[in-house]
Amino acid sequence: MKKTILALLAATVVAFTVSCNSEKREVERIAQAYLDAETNFRIEEARKYASPEFMPMLNQIENFVLPNMPDEVLKSIIPNKITIKNTEIFGDTAIVSFHASNPTQETDAQIMMVRYDTAWLVVQQGEKVNGKKNLESLDVQPETQQNDTITDALQKK
Repeated sequence: MKKTILALLAATVVAFTVSCNSEKREVERIAQAYLDAETNFRIEEARKYASPEFMPMLNQIENFVLPNMPDEVLKSIIPNKITIKNTEIFGDTAIVSFHASNPTQETDAQIMMVRYDTAWLVVQQGEKVNGKKNLESLDVQPETQQNDTITDALQKK
């Protein structure tokens, strides 16, 4: 009986670890795809990974930034190489820290992602994402965690 309980407990721990790791890999896969597209100005491709609340930012890049950027400036800042540095998942919210480098500069920044149904989408990007304040200001309410803020999720962790 004792061995059965220990085996069941061990199997539960393994299943939980595998589940968390696969979710983290999925968040990082989507973050990498989005960041690679957005930082290299492939805006249509980046749209696949952006939430409805984030579309105005991509529209601004496409309609105002790119048309007014001289070709020589554009060529000097691409290609960008993205390296994911850290990923934290708080329920249905994730903050991904990354390093971007191109021929003329290097930067560290973050994106915030929220799970919409089963898909992770980008809701914010910046030098430093302030999870609770910025998520509430976007009025984003993930379907499976409607009343929780990042602070609530952290307290549950």
